Amino acid sequence: MARAIRLLLLLATTVLVAACDKSPVTSSAPSAVVTDGAVHLEWNTVPEQNVNGYRVYYGTASRTYLQPVGQGVVSTGTSYTVTGLAGSRRYFFAVTATNTLGKESGFSDEIFVDLP
Repeated sequence: MARAIRLLLLLATTVLVAACDKSPVTSSAPSAVVTDGAVHLEWNTVPEQNVNGYRVYYGTASRTYLQPVGQGVVSTGTSYTVTGLAGSRRYFFAVTATNTLGKESGFSDEIFVDLP
């Protein structure tokens, strides 16, 4: 009996972790404002209680970011300003949420910005 309960608890934990890993950050892309070559991003907060931060990903090709998954730029709030980007390029941005268990959500919808 105890073995069956442990198995059920393990299965339930696995399902909860998998659900966190695949849940979207927001239903929409972050918004972006370009000022002096910097891109200021803002996004909706994730309503789950155990969210403790966000990661910002960006790159010059859609869904191909400079940061490997799990290593996006960390933000504890719902905004971040990306600086140091080369001009005359299109950049793509997406955000994920992280939780207190160390799990990361799926990517938000993507947004792109053309830098002059």
